[in-house]
Amino acid sequence: MTLSIHTGRRAALAAQLGPRGIAIIPTAPERQRNRDSDYLFRHDSYFYYLTGFTEPQAWLVITGNGKSTLFCQPKDMEREIWDGYRLGPADAPARLGVDAAFSVAELDAQLPRLIDGRDV
Repeated sequence: MTLSIHTGRRAALAAQLGPRGIAIIPTAPERQRNRDSDYLFRHDSYFYYLTGFTEPQAWLVITGNGKSTLFCQPKDMEREIWDGYRLGPADAPARLGVDAAFSVAELDAQLPRLIDGRDV
C-alpha cells in the first residue's frame, strides 16, 4: 500500500472529528501464551487501516486539525535480535507519513499537551 492511502484515511477521520476533536487509538495488545512464550502478534485492523504499521505497543493520536502523532517502541538492537525489526520513532514520520513520532514511553508525558484544548 502506498503512503497516501493511510494519510488520506487519517485526514478523513480528522475531518469527522471536527476542529476540537481528538482520537486516541491503540493497537492490539500482545498476548502471553505461557511463562516462556507469547502468541504471534496480530496488529489491530483499525490501527493498520490508519497507519500501515504492524508493530506491537503503539498508539496513534489524531487531532481534528489533521495532525497525527504515533507512539511506538524505540529502536533497541538487543531486543530486535529476539523480537524482530522495529521502525522506531525517528524513521516513522518519513515511512508512515505521520506528523510526529515518539517513544511509547513518552505517551504519558506528551498526551496532556495533545489533549489540551480538545473536546474529550
